[in-house]
Amino acid sequence: MKKLYKSILETVEKEHETREDRHHNSRVLVIDGLNTYIRCWSSIPTMNDDGDHVGGVSGTLKSIGYAIRQIQPTRVVVVFDGQGGSKRRKKMFSGYKADRSTKKLRVNRQYADMMNDEDERESMKRQYVWLNDLLDHLPVQTMIYDGVEADDIMAYIATDILGEDEQAVLMSTDKDFLQLVNEKTIVWSPTKKKIYNRKRVKEEYGIDASNILTYRVFDGDVSDNIPGIYGCGIKTMIKRFPELAEERDVEIEDIIRLSEERKGKVKLFDKILDAKEQIYTNRDLMQLKDVDISGQIKLKVQDRFREEVSPLVKMDFLKVCLKYKISNNFGDINSWLKDTFGNLVFDNQ
Repeated sequence: MKKLYKSILETVEKEHETREDRHHNSRVLVIDGLNTYIRCWSSIPTMNDDGDHVGGVSGTLKSIGYAIRQIQPTRVVVVFDGQGGSKRRKKMFSGYKADRSTKKLRVNRQYADMMNDEDERESMKRQYVWLNDLLDHLPVQTMIYDGVEADDIMAYIATDILGEDEQAVLMSTDKDFLQLVNEKTIVWSPTKKKIYNRKRVKEEYGIDASNILTYRVFDGDVSDNIPGIYGCGIKTMIKRFPELAEERDVEIEDIIRLSEERKGKVKLFDKILDAKEQIYTNRDLMQLKDVDISGQIKLKVQDRFREEVSPLVKMDFLKVCLKYKISNNFGDINSWLKDTFGNLVFDNQ
């Protein structure tokens, strides 16, 4: 565990480590809310005093709290997918996330004999409502906009709202966010307990973060049902296109041009040329550097981001915890609140 803490601290920029240098937007932790909630709901078997499953809500808050204590952000934003958020991408590719409706998400196996399908659906909906109620009583901002996925809002905050001297830490298990890693944007993986900066991305993938999108466009994304080109795993891509491992940007057009030059030598080059239409569609589906959201939504995000965040009112939060009977799931909840939210920086400080 000590090695983990040391690794985290080493990857955090030194200029943000002292309170004197910290301002409200010095380091903004931007959290993929639904990604975190579903992961916790399906894996954490925690119950409340009534014997109801509360692993989704308590697990999400604990996961957020853990990230805050390790990363020491100056503020926190939690973003959720809006209703119909996938509609735009489904217009581009009807198969986008198509398998999710056929793969039933199951709660922790300890509940297999206690909850039927309807109970699980109700549990997920109920805890989602509770979570948003609890977040409203914490010193964090929440964002959700109909017709927009959380990925796009998170990327917009990191790439367009924050200034050059301000840092975004994107929290999600979604690998798509790695394409945004640069000098001012890093990614926190809550499952791997790792911070991905440019150095970590290069160590783990063998390519610079600037080329992550290019690689993933050819590899595809099973979780979103985005088809890749068979044989385009990272090792093969680097072997056939060593340019990806160089310290320069390699675009999709570069890979296609190189495939044209080398076609006939290896089957992979011909496969890539035969799949150009899907490749360009994949780029449109996966790219987050220039998000396709309306000007109206962008203005809403900007306005929301500028809103003043009030410090924690502990008694108000504790009342909501008592309402849902989850106070005991935090151990010493007073210490948890202090250690988690005590170092945030507010506009009115």
